[in-house]
Amino acid sequence: MPVPFSRRSVKVALRGRTILTTRAAGSTGDLTERLTELGAKVIECPTIELEPIENCTAIDQAIRRMNTYQWLMFTSANAVDYFMKRIAADQQVCRIPIAVVGSTTAKKLHDWKLSPSLIPDRFNAEGLLDAFPCDLQGVRILFPRAESAREILPEELRRRGAIVDVLPVYRTRKAVESIQDIRQIFRRETFDCVVFTSPSAIRYMAETLEDDMGIALSAIPIAVIGPVTARACEPFGLRASIEPRTATIPDLVEAIHRHFSSHS
Repeated sequence: MPVPFSRRSVKVALRGRTILTTRAAGSTGDLTERLTELGAKVIECPTIELEPIENCTAIDQAIRRMNTYQWLMFTSANAVDYFMKRIAADQQVCRIPIAVVGSTTAKKLHDWKLSPSLIPDRFNAEGLLDAFPCDLQGVRILFPRAESAREILPEELRRRGAIVDVLPVYRTRKAVESIQDIRQIFRRETFDCVVFTSPSAIRYMAETLEDDMGIALSAIPIAVIGPVTARACEPFGLRASIEPRTATIPDLVEAIHRHFSSHS
């Protein structure tokens, strides 16, 4: 459990700090709002955009045979939204148990009047695997997700005997319009922290900055949502210095607070 912290102390710690966030366009609100409320100046530069899969035939077919699955699995709130919108459009109802990767995904599920049957203790793919039994022979799992994602979950579940149907419901792409200004943003602003919440956000920023990536970020504390994003920094010669105990936005904000409290 995260250690509670005083909003007053956070305001002192983040007052005068300028933080760059790189979350997907349309997904920055919660992070920006929390940091702003706590005294930080937040500059948003989305490096990725989300869009639904153009051809929804496979999604609609999977929805109509949902009762043949024993589990529905989500590892992102975005996947919940895109999939549930198709269910609503098809006038279907989800009645099978749902496994989610963590509290943020569970909260999004609640927005659709649904409750997860399984939430792991650790909010990542490895934690979700630990929550499932070793023997899954013949268990059918429907896994709506991004078009490109880590394969550890479906591969390990299949190794345990499960039948896993990976169902792309959305894709990520570089946010060309917003990210093209990143060089000017770094020339104009001095940042105390840069926040990444996905490996793709790091990759797209690196593609834009090219050789200047290391120069731009080498002296700036980097905050990441979790270990997978932290590891994504390494190929670019960067190291994340701020990482929450649990991969949620509230815990990420708390980790940023702790960092600046200890360096104030």
